[in-house]
Amino acid sequence: MALNPDYIEIGSDIIGAAFEVRNTVGCGMREEYYQAALKWELEQRGYNVEMETPVPVTYKGNKVNSDYKADLVVDGRVIIEVKALGEIVEKQGRQIVTYLRLTNFRLGYLINFGVKDFGMGKLSDTIPYRKGIYRIVNGI
Repeated sequence: MALNPDYIEIGSDIIGAAFEVRNTVGCGMREEYYQAALKWELEQRGYNVEMETPVPVTYKGNKVNSDYKADLVVDGRVIIEVKALGEIVEKQGRQIVTYLRLTNFRLGYLINFGVKDFGMGKLSDTIPYRKGIYRIVNGI
């Protein structure tokens, strides 16, 4: 499923902001630091960014209490999960997929600032995920 040009632009800005944070700071900081830095970079690009946004969970139409929280939500339509690990295991990689499904958002990013190879990866790559940036499109 193709994304419309608005999603392509916001995605490009998210990737650019992630590279700016990583190139400025490097790896080795805590996850919370990267979240705040990425939030700041995206706000400088004109986006509204919310941190630790609750993800609604329902069961058969009823709201279920949940502690799911998206690290960053950009313009109320893109979820970003931020990690600061040497590598990501499958459970952590699937978290963003779950959040997209629960919110019906079309686009999400899993960004791991802790990896040595900070570049674009594919979720179909061999687990553990060793790249830094993964784009996930929800087919809804």
